[in-house]
Amino acid sequence: MGILDFVKSGVREMMIARPEGVDDLIFKHPDRTIPMFAQCTVRADEWAVFAKEGRPAGTLDAGRHTLQANNIPFLSNLIDDYTGGNVLLCEVFFVQRIPKPMRFGGALGSMIDPSTQIRLRLRCHGEVLVRVENPEKMIYGYFGMKKFQEHPDVFSWFTDSFFMTVKEVLGTLAREQRRTLFDVMDLTSDIADMLVARSSDLAESGIRIVKVSKLEIDAPEEDMKRFDEMRQKVADQLVGLQADEVAVQRAAMQAQAETARAQVLVQKAAFDAQGKQFELDQKYGQDARYVQNLAGGNFQSYAAGQAAIGAGQGMAKGGGDAGTAGAMAQMGVGLGIANVMSQAASGQAVGAAGARVAPGMAAGAAVALLACGACRANVPPGKFCAECGAPIQTPARKCSGCNVELAPAAKFCAECGTPSVPR
Repeated sequence: MGILDFVKSGVREMMIARPEGVDDLIFKHPDRTIPMFAQCTVRADEWAVFAKEGRPAGTLDAGRHTLQANNIPFLSNLIDDYTGGNVLLCEVFFVQRIPKPMRFGGALGSMIDPSTQIRLRLRCHGEVLVRVENPEKMIYGYFGMKKFQEHPDVFSWFTDSFFMTVKEVLGTLAREQRRTLFDVMDLTSDIADMLVARSSDLAESGIRIVKVSKLEIDAPEEDMKRFDEMRQKVADQLVGLQADEVAVQRAAMQAQAETARAQVLVQKAAFDAQGKQFELDQKYGQDARYVQNLAGGNFQSYAAGQAAIGAGQGMAKGGGDAGTAGAMAQMGVGLGIANVMSQAASGQAVGAAGARVAPGMAAGAAVALLACGACRANVPPGKFCAECGAPIQTPARKCSGCNVELAPAAKFCAECGTPSVPR
């Protein structure tokens, strides 16, 4: 080896950095022995992680660093004692800190549709934007000491975890919206947002999903055909159920209409009964007043008045058109007048209250006779009995309507206007 080759080799050992053109998310420096005082260049978009025996020892941020224990304390744990303290024995990883796009694709496995209970085989592919949040946790927990360049499948665990989240999101959407898996597969924007929100378990690996794009979810053709057949059967059953529901609703509405009609009839009957009762109450009140008048001795006056009214109506019609009722009314009036004239002629006229009139008195001057308390004879009113000369106690008169005591010569009650009963 010539002097030029030795110089070049020394320069390479003294300069530790990511090679130009290498854009991997994680780049592992190929040499584990690094001379002390070497220059480590960390780009602005990455970290440099130093590890020993699989455990991260420390991380350097962007910039140019001289690897010396006095300047970087954690390097003291990486010094190789067999070289006299002039060599660092460690692994150096350069990890990108900006979001890195990663494509994914594959089978999600079988899922049971919550609406039809059909088992489906779904597939998913797209692109995720991944950003490393904690490089030491990612290297120690999931990456190990491998070289990403030699083992490109080191992130297969990431794809498996992401697919589990996709299946969970699809099932949740289908249940919440009560739709089939094929229906929610078209909601790619909503699914992408939920994937970003629910990928928190990846934070344990030091990685976070920033965005999900170009997401597509599909199923094999035979599963689609089987699903369409089952969905058609379900649709036919739903049509039958809807027809039955309409019939039930129609029957319920008819029952409600019959109930309302019955209530209307009951209310009408109640109103009719109230009207009839009011009519009966009015008639009963009139009859009660008539009975009171009759009980007060006005029967003959009332009968004569009704007969005179009937006769007047009959004569107003000319007599010929009065009919039987008018003739009977006129006949009653004539008989009543003849009876009164006969009694007056014989001197035995009867008073309004049924009391006999004193002999020799005219009918117009009829006076009710009183019973003597001593001899029990019926005598005209006065201070003494015309038969035995004993004093006569004239009883006080009371109104037949309100039972108030009447004045001696009163013809009507001063309280209620009821005609007084003559003695």
